[in-house]
Amino acid sequence: MALEGTLRDFSFADILQLISLQRKTGVLTLKNKGEVVTISFLEGNIVGSSSLSQHPEDRMGLILLKKGEISENQLDVALKRQEETLQRLGRILIDQGLVAPEAVREALSQQILQIVYRVFRWNDGEYHFSQETDIDYDRDLMRPMAADSIIMEGARMTDEWPFIDKRIPNREMVMAQTFPDQEFEVAEEEEDDFDDLGFSFAETPEEEADETEVAADNRLTKNQHVVYQLVNGLRSVAEIILESPLIEFDTCKALADLMDRGIVREATQEEVARKLSHHLIPEKRNEGIGLGAIPWLVFPFLVLIGFSLMVIPHNPANPAFTAKSALWDAVVLKASSWFRMNRLIRMADTEFFLDGFYPEDIETLGKRFRLLPEEYRDPWGRYYRLSRQESKLMLTGVDAHGSQGPMLILSHPVAWEGSIQTRAATGPGVRLILD
Repeated sequence: MALEGTLRDFSFADILQLISLQRKTGVLTLKNKGEVVTISFLEGNIVGSSSLSQHPEDRMGLILLKKGEISENQLDVALKRQEETLQRLGRILIDQGLVAPEAVREALSQQILQIVYRVFRWNDGEYHFSQETDIDYDRDLMRPMAADSIIMEGARMTDEWPFIDKRIPNREMVMAQTFPDQEFEVAEEEEDDFDDLGFSFAETPEEEADETEVAADNRLTKNQHVVYQLVNGLRSVAEIILESPLIEFDTCKALADLMDRGIVREATQEEVARKLSHHLIPEKRNEGIGLGAIPWLVFPFLVLIGFSLMVIPHNPANPAFTAKSALWDAVVLKASSWFRMNRLIRMADTEFFLDGFYPEDIETLGKRFRLLPEEYRDPWGRYYRLSRQESKLMLTGVDAHGSQGPMLILSHPVAWEGSIQTRAATGPGVRLILD
């Protein structure tokens, strides 16, 4: 069967429907803007999928890890075994007695569906179906999935994605719990009186209910409860998706529902900075331990180094956890950049104490303290930006992709001469209030 063309002329749902009705066996290849997805069919049923630029959350090992089926050490050992034997990861985990076959089946299904559902969002692209006599897949662990149910679910997701994107326009948004002390119970979604917890399309959470009404209703769906536990005032939406055991759509929908109800919200830059400082600055150690002479900055760096070693094993067969992984940029290098910026903002304070003025830009600060260029540039070689905005001193940076995020924006308040008298350092024009 010759089946090829563009998604503008023949939708992805129509392609799946045709292959399913004709009970075809073969491989469907779809291309869009550098993304290549292949979907394998056996007599019209889906038995496999893969993506050239595979998302980290699509890795079966990570799916099992997030579901609590295996530990990080067990996954690392299994991946090394896979590199040596080229066996399927699921089969290795089962043979080692680490995971039950049913858990692997569920992970395989989730892996396939995450990739397939993502294609439903494509507005354009090319497709080609290659008919085969047989398809190689793990018949013991993979359950063929009927295309009809996937088409129906994909259509529902396609309808709801625009409203979810309206709530979550930026995956770099950092989410915080509105009521961190509020206790929530998991309600059964089948209950008739639980319909009011579904997704709504109001312009703002305030149109739904005020904070008192939201706080009084302490019921969450199972998916909402899973996602709510991942919101900590530091994770971005992208990081929540990566950590969530749910598929991307279910995670984003639950997050949008929680935002609709006012239970979670976008954290401010100041909140993220305070939260990050609280997490990174350790409490005072017991002097009897003998670590008092070690600078406190050593501890968070040790944690970051340990984390990097933990999540980036030397395994070329595992692109989600190689040295080039986005996790390295998102966690280790971004945190290193934050520490560098924090040091520079303190130098700007010192400049004020010495001369009574803040430096005009980052180059002036560097010359004043005779810094090497790399000391006031980020880990990717770009200069930080230092500026005065009304009563605030702003130091900003960007991530590996050149995008700004709350973690790389430091806002430092200053006070004009003539404000309320506090313990402060004064100078000819401004006074820096000491916290």
